[in-house]
Amino acid sequence: MKVLEILKKTEEELREAIAEAARAGNYRDVDVGRTVAVNIQELCERISGNGQPISNPVKEEVETVGRKRRKKSYKHSKPSGLPRFEVKNGSLFKIGWSRRQQCEYSHKVPRTAFDAIVGAMAGLAKGGTGPFTAETIIEKLNTATGDMMPAYQVYVVVALLRAFNLISQVGREGYNIPPDISERANQVWREMADKRSNKSNY
Repeated sequence: MKVLEILKKTEEELREAIAEAARAGNYRDVDVGRTVAVNIQELCERISGNGQPISNPVKEEVETVGRKRRKKSYKHSKPSGLPRFEVKNGSLFKIGWSRRQQCEYSHKVPRTAFDAIVGAMAGLAKGGTGPFTAETIIEKLNTATGDMMPAYQVYVVVALLRAFNLISQVGREGYNIPPDISERANQVWREMADKRSNKSNY
């Protein structure tokens, strides 16, 4: 069917765009791409009528990135210790590696944004059972603040909380968030800030 072929080709192009955005650390593009890819996938399933997914865009994205990484020479490999997180000057920073640019990049989350994101996650945890997707967290956050916070800031905070085992991922279903996430997240912030302060004293 011609329509199905067009949709499958579009899905393939989206996977390439998602992989490129992931390598560059453009989390908003990854988020949008995933949403569109999933919608196309579901449409293909309905058209084909077999009830089985035609492809898994996220899985294939990871596999594609993995294949490309293996083709890269060692000198282009990501430096050890990345990504890493730092708290300095009242903001959270995630330092990652851009394979396309072959250099480090950083994403900044101000303390006010950090508190708002963690607060939204705490509200979800207390209001119902998880797991909760990143999209659900973003929707809850934007509803609570009445503003459109950059999606990448949510992904940075989620990545930090996962790194410290404060939340756990449940496949593609989302994240399990404990009711006391605010207290635990604030403790991590204080520990990271104190660690940097102690280093600066030497």
